[in-house]
Amino acid sequence: MKKKRLLALLMAGAMAVSMTACGGSDNSASGSGAAASGSGAAGGDKEFTIVVKSLADQYWVLLKAGAEAKAKELGVKVNVIGPNAESEVQQQVDMIQNAIGAGVDGLAIAPSSPDTVLPVLEQADSAGIPVIAVDTDLPNYENKKSFIGTGNEAAGKQGGEYAAELVGEGKKAIILRGRAGDTTHDDREKGFKEGLEAGGVEVIEVRDCMSEAEKAMNAMQDLMNRYDQIDVVCTTADSMAQGAQRAIENAGADIPVIGFDGTIPVAELIAQGSVIKGSVAQAPYTMGELAVENLLKLVNGEEIEERIDSGTQMVTPDNAADFKADLEAKVNGAA
Repeated sequence: MKKKRLLALLMAGAMAVSMTACGGSDNSASGSGAAASGSGAAGGDKEFTIVVKSLADQYWVLLKAGAEAKAKELGVKVNVIGPNAESEVQQQVDMIQNAIGAGVDGLAIAPSSPDTVLPVLEQADSAGIPVIAVDTDLPNYENKKSFIGTGNEAAGKQGGEYAAELVGEGKKAIILRGRAGDTTHDDREKGFKEGLEAGGVEVIEVRDCMSEAEKAMNAMQDLMNRYDQIDVVCTTADSMAQGAQRAIENAGADIPVIGFDGTIPVAELIAQGSVIKGSVAQAPYTMGELAVENLLKLVNGEEIEERIDSGTQMVTPDNAADFKADLEAKVNGAA
């Protein structure tokens, strides 16, 4: 292990770009991370890095909060970083490479493009750094220690069934999705289609909006001009639900929107009675906790499960206010 750590340090010296420079903006890194405190005996001087798809989205901010809270509890340090947008795939690769070069004790990755990050993860293998996939799996990475996340297809189906029940048979749906080729959004789209079609709702178009609110807003404006009938909109991330909501409400329309993630802003909009009528809530805060907890187990020589399901629930107008309050308490507790 000492030889592997020495190799990691030598790699760090060879790299010209630091992790800070790679981040690009305040949104792209967690700053100093969660400092070790309290129960330091459990973690010693261990340091982990979690590289997410983008810290510009509330979903990843919640994962960051969970990771930092668990790191504080266990007495380890965690840095949660991510590009400025989920489409910045190369920037994410560079961040992973820099973390490996810095000689961190463990990595958790939410890959924007699972196959694109494979070559750099070979460097983690050479340096003896264990890697966990979080939120999005790394199906072709043989040395992955675990995948922590949602069963995205089943969760998408849950959202599609809810949407179909909301509008009834014989209606027409639009799906706004994240970046093409992202397996997370592929699975969610597939699940939404299954749930909608099982409830007798026709999917008339799927539009790639790169998980960005502005792109979703512009797409929704175009789609409302193109189609005479749109009865419900399903999105594979809450950021796009917010963009669709703005377009629909600005047009004076009343088309229900179903999101996916269960973020604080969307829970608030659901509670307020906006056109967003539901969101398939993942547990990003729990994912962050589980990532740190299981990375520490790995470096301490313990076995961990190959697949850890972080769970989902449906946020609706009936429970949105309580759901939001619970998330806010968790985030504030980690601050």
